[in-house]
Amino acid sequence: MTESLARERSPLAAVVYQEAERVDALFDALRRHFQAQGLRVGGIVQTPCEETVFALHIESGRQIDLMQNLGACAEGCRLDTRALAEAAGLLAQSVEGAPDLLLISRFGRAEAEGGGFLAEIGAAAGAGMPTLVGVSAKRAGDWQAYAADFAETLPPSLEAVLDWWDELAKKPGA
Repeated sequence: MTESLARERSPLAAVVYQEAERVDALFDALRRHFQAQGLRVGGIVQTPCEETVFALHIESGRQIDLMQNLGACAEGCRLDTRALAEAAGLLAQSVEGAPDLLLISRFGRAEAEGGGFLAEIGAAAGAGMPTLVGVSAKRAGDWQAYAADFAETLPPSLEAVLDWWDELAKKPGA
């Protein structure tokens, strides 16, 4: 196949992972790898701890606790929507800063329901910004409904992401 007939890679890619896979470690390794190459990496990644989940804004180093304490015997979603909105604001700043690579470690229930980081993912995609989004396999259908054929689907491996990046870098004007 000639180069002109090769499928063009999308700058928006979902890293689809199973719950047992360590996607947060992968995103951290990607961040370190690209920063070591002198690239500007931005976005929000998660750092799960034993009893909570923190959103880490890459550019500022700011951590936001995304979980709320509902008290003993409480049931329901522990996601703190105010904290998520705060993280989305930081992610919007990342998009405005136009990093070389934007990392968003989760597309979850909030995004599937039309909130969370959905506007920022759309803004990055609309700008043609190279963006990696972590999508659990249980949310892959929701992601597909959102992104359709506009996004790549990658396995959760450093090699797959680096191959995607290398192909993007070969595009004219990249």
